[in-house]
Amino acid sequence: MKRLYISILFLFTVICASAQTDPPIENQKMQNIEALKIAFISRQLELTPDEAQRFWPVYNQYSNDIHVVVKNDQDVLDRDQKILDIRKSYKDQFVRIIGSDRTNRLFEAEGKFRQLLIQAIQRRQAMRQGGGALDQ
Repeated sequence: MKRLYISILFLFTVICASAQTDPPIENQKMQNIEALKIAFISRQLELTPDEAQRFWPVYNQYSNDIHVVVKNDQDVLDRDQKILDIRKSYKDQFVRIIGSDRTNRLFEAEGKFRQLLIQAIQRRQAMRQGGGALDQ
């Protein structure tokens, strides 16, 4: 498991290190991050091919709904409430496909992935600022 986290961090770091600020590059970075997220979640949930076929269309719609809220809602509390409402509304669909235990693992995996992404960004920023090594 630790190797998976290290691999994801390494891939993200490589992607970010080679990125520039051009819009096509930014779009490519987001696509790469999404691919890493899909791989991470797939591994965390241990989806069978049948489950994956049913799960990913629902998850993609769920993810799009979340993205719209994050992009458009500036009020933090309203945004958080709307995200919670979306998660609750999709929970039953996820439970039907992957069961309640793995549905909980899904929501945990999203949080873990977000933490790994933040850590990779912080490391990258520290390296840019000449810190080179982190205390972590």
